Amino acid sequence: MMEIDIRQIEKHYSTQKLEWVAFRIFWIMMSLILIATALGLFGDGLLSNKTYINNGNKIEYDKFMRVEKGTELLVHFNHAGENAKISINNDYIKKVRIEQITPEPSKVELINNELIYTFSSIQKGFIVFYLSPQEMGSQQLRITIAGQQMVFDQHIYF
Repeated sequence: MMEIDIRQIEKHYSTQKLEWVAFRIFWIMMSLILIATALGLFGDGLLSNKTYINNGNKIEYDKFMRVEKGTELLVHFNHAGENAKISINNDYIKKVRIEQITPEPSKVELINNELIYTFSSIQKGFIVFYLSPQEMGSQQLRITIAGQQMVFDQHIYF
């Protein structure tokens, strides 16, 4: 009777070995996804939060965004109190809606497929664009501050 049970186990042993390998691969993949999520691949974190400095102007943005989850684009000017113009490419605005801008611009124009925001006075040298991504996919943000164009790639997830 014992020999029959051992033969049955030996018969399915190769299948069990394959299952163990599949389970290990599954748990390794799940661990990698959890680590990437904790680091900010799908939202706030080290992988997502980016800062770019050019001629004293600083841009803070999220590289990875989620559809309809609010985020912020922070612009720090090196010369507070002066008039400022910021332009953003229009195709970016089609995928990412600007919900609010603080402080409010004094004028908004559409010239050469770019939205140009004019601010009459920047008290603290700081502007916040409150954004809401609308469509999934990769999107390029071209932002021009005081004649200096900066280009960033952003990715919008589910």
